[in-house]
Amino acid sequence: MPTETTIAETLPRVYRRVLDATDRLQELGARAEAAAFRASAIRVYSGPWDAASHRRLQEVLARIETTTRTRERRDRLRAG
Repeated sequence: MPTETTIAETLPRVYRRVLDATDRLQELGARAEAAAFRASAIRVYSGPWDAASHRRLQEVLARIETTTRTRERRDRLRAG
């Protein structure tokens, strides 16, 4: 019988990934953006642990990753 992973098991992992990603963004010098993303993630994580929260955290993570890639690309072009 296959086991299903619950929101209570996955939400902390996604939240940790968000925090790690905001740390990386901060290292790139985007402190304000990192702080805004972190605050958004905290609001979601502090609310109900349900599928909607899981989806919202995934969306925050995707926005952070996009912002990070853009920042890294811009920095490479400037160093160029």
